[in-house]
Amino acid sequence: MKDKGILNTGIQVEGGWSIDANVFIDKNYNIEDIPFDDTLLFSAVNHITGKNISVTYENSNVGYSFDFCMLSRRLGEWHHDGAAIYKTIETGHQIDKLYNTLSEYLNPSKKELIPLKISSWTIVYNNLIRNEALYDDIELIFSAVRGKLFIDITYNRNSEKPYYIYIGLSKYEYSQIIYSLNKPAREYQELFLKNIDEVVVIINDFLIEQYNYLSEISRKT
Repeated sequence: MKDKGILNTGIQVEGGWSIDANVFIDKNYNIEDIPFDDTLLFSAVNHITGKNISVTYENSNVGYSFDFCMLSRRLGEWHHDGAAIYKTIETGHQIDKLYNTLSEYLNPSKKELIPLKISSWTIVYNNLIRNEALYDDIELIFSAVRGKLFIDITYNRNSEKPYYIYIGLSKYEYSQIIYSLNKPAREYQELFLKNIDEVVVIINDFLIEQYNYLSEISRKT
């Protein structure tokens, strides 16, 4: 079965996006349930392009609304106040039909990225795909941050377990997309895995249950 997004509680997201809210990853989410009026279901901002998107349930008349906002830029930073463009892209009563529109923004290059359960994380870089033949011999394939938390995944074709996962808690908080590949970690864990399905399980567990996960990480001094 081909990977698909929202309705399988995963989304395909290119690097640069912060997923600020995402109710679709909630295990109790039911597509048949009608939310309360003015309920925010999904929101994301791209710290590179300044694009902000959201999906809201408005009311029984409008249904769901997919909205777009282009942030204003000054002093080299994006700002929500004084946004240059704000418009409603699409409305309707079937949330699954809005997914195609959502993916056009989150994954505009239409890469066959593996859908992930993402909320409250900034995706710094993402080239997580199933066809490892398309990777370089050594390649960074996924990196995400949330405050001081980070997850970093490298592929090494010449290793018996080619997927190297580095997760932990940094000494310093990351600010939006400002990011360093040289992470001074306060707590961290390294994992070496053989196949991509194992990698996806670890990513989703860490993105959702990161603090429980960190309790098992050895403290480094």
